Amino acid sequence: MMLHYTLPPLLTFLVLFVACVQPEAGTLPPDTPDVDLSDTAEDASEPKDTSAPEDVSDDDAEAIPDVQDTPPPEPWPCDPELDLNDRRYRHLHGLSDAQIQRGLLNMVSGHRALYYSTARQHLMNDIEPHDDGSIECAYTGRITEPDGSTTPDGFNTEHVWPQSRGADQEPPRSDIHHLFAVDGGVNSARSNHPYGTTSCSGNSCPWHENGSERGPSTDGRDPVFEVRPEFRGNVARAMFYFALRYQMPIEDREEAVLRQWHCEDPPDDYERNRNDLIQMLQSNRNPFIDRPDFVDNFDSFD
Repeated sequence: MMLHYTLPPLLTFLVLFVACVQPEAGTLPPDTPDVDLSDTAEDASEPKDTSAPEDVSDDDAEAIPDVQDTPPPEPWPCDPELDLNDRRYRHLHGLSDAQIQRGLLNMVSGHRALYYSTARQHLMNDIEPHDDGSIECAYTGRITEPDGSTTPDGFNTEHVWPQSRGADQEPPRSDIHHLFAVDGGVNSARSNHPYGTTSCSGNSCPWHENGSERGPSTDGRDPVFEVRPEFRGNVARAMFYFALRYQMPIEDREEAVLRQWHCEDPPDDYERNRNDLIQMLQSNRNPFIDRPDFVDNFDSFD
């Protein structure tokens, strides 16, 4: 069962501060407030963009509706009771799919890039700890305690989008939206294998632990890595964020599985709190956590 956690004292103050001075719809959040990032660095190749989203109108685009007159979005079929009326995205209500895609790209781009060592320190000691101070492996649920390092009790940093598939340079390498704390053993077991649904089960799979499995896929790929049900939606939304932010394609069969996982495991408080914390550090958010229905505005992430 996924545990909830509270924010570290300094970041608690920052979250409350941002909530009080939340930027107007259509703008990116301001630079990270007084967080200790003494060894961080801006990525020189991608200047920060804190402007409002670009004008998404073109010759054949629909007129952008007045935000005040725009009705709230339709319910998300996977979770009809989920409140989608998030003020951060009201400027996108009623737009075409292409306009929404461009607007979201503009909102996530130009984030504050961190050194990889700094990103890992924050991941293990600020982002992942729960209420009781524990860290939970995303893939196996194994619990450990932070110790101030980047490898507590054999844990390691998992790149949901593998480094060998395009996340080996900055800023994607240190983008915390797709980094998770995992046990070192499962980090090796997943390696750079794509995600998928295995055709094996439990002991019949070459590798398995607490609901996660590596083995042949039901769609013909071999091997694939299947994430335990409690965390598979988190992984899917991290992949969608990466594909949007860095304009990288997801293979069709993998995307089909990720869409299914996204629907099966909607965002929860753990994931939303994590999104808030990362915003404090990077000045951008994963919009598919705030508004999971936005995935439906993309025919494909290619």
